[in-house]
Amino acid sequence: MNKSIIVVLLLLFTACGKTLEIKTNENHEAVMLPDGSQLYLNHNSSISYDEDFNPRTVRLSGEAFFIVVPSTSLFTVDTAHGAIEVLGTEFNVKTTSNQIAVDVKEGLVELKTEYNKSNVKKGIKAIYKDGEQTVKQIKSNREYRKWMHSLRREFKKLGKEMKPVFKEIGNEFEKAGKKIGKEFKK
Repeated sequence: MNKSIIVVLLLLFTACGKTLEIKTNENHEAVMLPDGSQLYLNHNSSISYDEDFNPRTVRLSGEAFFIVVPSTSLFTVDTAHGAIEVLGTEFNVKTTSNQIAVDVKEGLVELKTEYNKSNVKKGIKAIYKDGEQTVKQIKSNREYRKWMHSLRREFKKLGKEMKPVFKEIGNEFEKAGKKIGKEFKK
């Protein structure tokens, strides 16, 4: 094989970043993104993003609550129905087969669809349905709080289940530490 072709192939291979994907199936997931932003995925949802996270873009299918750290670069959530752009705020995004809904808890986001752009502020829920040329804005019903509450209960239960395991690990470390201490005294 020609050396120049090998060099080009190597450059292409190393230039292609790795895409990370998280699917929840019947679980919830908490994710810390490389920029420090957090997101919580509802059941049967998925996200993907480039490992280097530059630009700050997440692809979403399903539902997620975002807590975006402020930055000078835009944070974008891409969906099949449109994109949400922010600099830093808290909001929920829910996609279905024919619509996207954005519910803003804090700050301001911009919902971009095929037909228009719409600013969505705190306390407002914006809904875009496929085939419609407008984004409907209504007062937020904070529906996302239901599944977020369920997620908190799940994590609390997991914490209680893990407590004895962590205690046992701590005991093992303590025993190992004492044994190492005795070895050093010899």
